[in-house]
Amino acid sequence: MSNILHLRAALGSILASTALLPVTAYGQQSEGSGIDALSAEIVVTARKREENVQTIPLSVSAFSGEAIEARGIDRIDGLAAFTPNLTLQNNPSFGGAGSSAAIYIRGIGQKEFLPTTEPGVGVYVDGVYVARSVGALLDLVDVERVEILRGPQGTLFGRNTIGGAISIATNKPNDTAGGKFSVTTGRYSRVDVKGMASIPLGETLFSKVSFASFNRDGYVRHLVDGRQLGDVGTLTGRLDLRWLASDSFEVNLSVDGTRDRNNGPAMVLSDVTYASAIFNPQGLPLLPPGSASTPGAYVLNPPFDAPTDNFTLLHNYFAALLGGQPCLGFAPYSPQSNAPACFSDRFLVGDNATAGTAPQFARNNLWGAQVTLDWDLGAVQLKSITAWREVDGDYARDGDHSPFTILHLSDKLMQNQLSQELQLLGETADKRLKYVFGAYYFREKGNNINSLDFTPVTFRSGGRFQTESFALFGQATFSVTPAVSLTAGLRYTKDDKSFLPDQEILVDKTGGALIAASPNTPQIRILPFATVRQSEDALTPTVTASWTVAPDAMVYGSWSRGFKSGGFVQRVFPAQASVPQFGAETAEAFELGFKTQFFNRMLTLNASAFMTRYEDLQVQVFTGIAPVTKNAASAEIRGLELEARLSPGDGWFLEGSMGYIDPEFTKVDPAAVEITRASRFERVARWTLSGAVSKSVELADGGNVMGRLDWSYRSGMFMDALNSTELFQPGYHLINANLTWNLPGDVVALTAGITNLTNKQYMQTGVYGASFGLFEKMFARAREWSVGAKWTF
Repeated sequence: MSNILHLRAALGSILASTALLPVTAYGQQSEGSGIDALSAEIVVTARKREENVQTIPLSVSAFSGEAIEARGIDRIDGLAAFTPNLTLQNNPSFGGAGSSAAIYIRGIGQKEFLPTTEPGVGVYVDGVYVARSVGALLDLVDVERVEILRGPQGTLFGRNTIGGAISIATNKPNDTAGGKFSVTTGRYSRVDVKGMASIPLGETLFSKVSFASFNRDGYVRHLVDGRQLGDVGTLTGRLDLRWLASDSFEVNLSVDGTRDRNNGPAMVLSDVTYASAIFNPQGLPLLPPGSASTPGAYVLNPPFDAPTDNFTLLHNYFAALLGGQPCLGFAPYSPQSNAPACFSDRFLVGDNATAGTAPQFARNNLWGAQVTLDWDLGAVQLKSITAWREVDGDYARDGDHSPFTILHLSDKLMQNQLSQELQLLGETADKRLKYVFGAYYFREKGNNINSLDFTPVTFRSGGRFQTESFALFGQATFSVTPAVSLTAGLRYTKDDKSFLPDQEILVDKTGGALIAASPNTPQIRILPFATVRQSEDALTPTVTASWTVAPDAMVYGSWSRGFKSGGFVQRVFPAQASVPQFGAETAEAFELGFKTQFFNRMLTLNASAFMTRYEDLQVQVFTGIAPVTKNAASAEIRGLELEARLSPGDGWFLEGSMGYIDPEFTKVDPAAVEITRASRFERVARWTLSGAVSKSVELADGGNVMGRLDWSYRSGMFMDALNSTELFQPGYHLINANLTWNLPGDVVALTAGITNLTNKQYMQTGVYGASFGLFEKMFARAREWSVGAKWTF
């Protein structure tokens, strides 16, 4: 209720504030709604010019805004159910950011949110690259379309699109006055409100204001105060202006922002290990210090046997030897007890609760502005995209889920980015040669401070970061014959990065046993307070051949390379003499595919087969207290994809997809002892399947009802590079259903829906830190119902 009251008070200002979310005009639907929207062909800009998705030799899954709405999807991760070989999950940061996108396409991606590590799949909104995964799990308030490009897009998209790209396009204001308003309620006290008004300001000047509020209770109870983790409290607003300065010159301006507040991610403690290679590794009965060596028993030897490789056991070790608590049973040996000062399995309180007592919250403020200029110069078209984006985040969470201080984390992230892109598009040789040339500049800087309070030590991690990137690119398509086309492109990228670590040990609670410092001595540097730099460049070409064998049938083959720049290991402990770095990773992809339509375009069938050589993988592993990134391996990835849509008439629409992927490590660095040639890729399911059926019925009064049932399946996958058994998610099926009743006149529509119909429990993310002995999981939401109303005016 407080969020709703706050919305009413802030509504006037939020419309003029800013957001990352793509909030667009409701009144600009061009494809209709319901079955028409699902079956309509889509025009995309995957090659920087408008083309029918069925005519471009690329693996693209494209969804119009109306088709997304008809599928009952309200957030971008919902598209993963219908897109082959796509993993798109909410992966809360190690420090507690409640919304952080982990995106993998064809086995390539990244789950780390730290600004010193780049994502493996590029996210773009109206052509603007979104650098940070915090805030990239976008609520789909309303969009013109979403394009999911699979495979390296290193030529035209360029920046860190080694795995693929997700491109979101918003609707532009136009000369039609009108708007739309909707309200949705449902389980967990859900109240979502969305609205838009399109207001022409003159014959050539148009405006649009949009807003949205999303509110939902959490689903994991924070026992100490009764709060619910995993809740939603988001406000967003956007202002768009469009000026048709002349027949050949157009200006589009947008200013948008988001305010997000929640109680932190819905993480729960799922298991604990008390094993240590230092203290009593065989689990033998204990003997007091000073006892004679006895076969079959372990003689305590404090402080030299302090289990600094397992902080949970270390807590009990301290409590027993320094506090006289019964945390270590002697005969038989037990590393835990239920005494008040001891950590034990009693804190495993289930999948819907946590016993942590440290602060837990996630607060994000995101805003930005963008100006796009389009000139039609006759023979060529020139486009300029200038954008500014900013993130201000503050996060905290209790990673040990207990009243003790074993794993307490907090993060502060300040980030801003400036980007400028110029594109020159044209046609020549009697329109047989189409080309695009461009230049791109990107600058990102900020400060990310991590405060960490662990059993043996309290310290500050993180630091200041900056990235400058410059690129030149070009691509041309030549029609050898009306049926055969050749495309070639090349991009040169130069990245310059710097990192100033601001990392200090504040308290050594071990009395010097863990680190070479006097106990409780502050201001001990973990890394030198000196700026480190990294420079990399890359050439990323692409070559494609396509053959239109019939009016509605095309086959194609392509070769492309992708590049993802390296970075710095930001979280370091114990102290080191220099900042660990990792280099760029590269991918070389080969693909064969076809796109076909049959029976007067009632049936659409697209398929592709691919093989990717993946070099210098940036793998996130736990080698100490925190996860670190290493260039640890090389791999080959093979796979298949199939997408089908059928519109047989009489109000029916059927669709399905299949993705198969087989990634295999071909080489593993001997120093990377955490993975082997037999290891599985994290967060990559071998099979992704989906199917859906929709039916629209026209009513006698002029209205219509459309029902939809969809199913998806994802085979088993590990949530970490270590392939921890506890963090393996078995294969699972999901079923959703929705119903829309459009009243006569197409002004009012009533909706009802159910997600996760069978109430399947499955993980969205999992975390294991060997230094803590703790396994954490975050499950997806259980079955939810919703009802809503929409009004178009």
